[in-house]
Amino acid sequence: MRPRSLRLPIGAFVLTFACLTSVSASAAPADTPVDLVLGDSLAASFQPNGDLNNGYAEQLYQLEQETTPNLRLLKLACPGETTGSIDRPRHRCPYPAGSQLDQAVQVLQNRNVAFVTLQIGSNDMVRCFRFRRGAFDQACVDALLPKLSDRLTTIVQTLQSAAPGVPIVGSNYYDPLLVAWTFGVAPDDVAAIEDTWETFNDTLEETYASLGVPVADLETAFSATDFGTIVHLRGLGDVPINVARVCQWTFACRPRFGVDFHPTTVGYAVITRAWEAALP
Repeated sequence: MRPRSLRLPIGAFVLTFACLTSVSASAAPADTPVDLVLGDSLAASFQPNGDLNNGYAEQLYQLEQETTPNLRLLKLACPGETTGSIDRPRHRCPYPAGSQLDQAVQVLQNRNVAFVTLQIGSNDMVRCFRFRRGAFDQACVDALLPKLSDRLTTIVQTLQSAAPGVPIVGSNYYDPLLVAWTFGVAPDDVAAIEDTWETFNDTLEETYASLGVPVADLETAFSATDFGTIVHLRGLGDVPINVARVCQWTFACRPRFGVDFHPTTVGYAVITRAWEAALP
């Protein structure tokens, strides 16, 4: 099979990534337990087919209703959110309290929050990827990771201070950039991309661990580091299982959606199991 051009599809990937729309949060009465969902487009349940109601937020909420009677879902996540924007007001996702973080603090101080899920950081990281070259800008990554850790620490400590004792669960990420394999990028170069993404995930995990926050392991759920297991994928032939997972469980290998890395409903179900395993 002839490799496709890297430049045009990855350019479409950036455009899709940058033009996401906001998802409204559902209301929850003050006297009932709340499942508070914070973060970016994955937390907002985004799918490019228009489905905004079958992400891991909704699936995890349904599972947790079995053990927490009257649980209500409150989804404040905003597509495109970064560790540097979550504490700033944005036109894309207006909140009565100002920023997503401000709104979360208000909820934590005034409602009965059962637990918080926080997924943030991938939008920061993708900004260091140079799509025309199909590689990370290492200087950008080296400068970013300490700042990302510091900002994530501030975010989590702000949430912890607003409601001491409320469980908070963080997350790492599957590697959407593995899709570069399907555009003919050399295997060694794709492996280098994954090595850098793994370092990013390590930074998230170490930061959360230092704060006593468990992590939903999406990296393992998507077999992100496994280049050794080869599977046959229709239309692509024999590929590493980590590449296959991205193609099977996201929209990244579906040209109709412009190389969009967001999960399908099935992909979100895989992610839901990782979140469920991480909940206290």
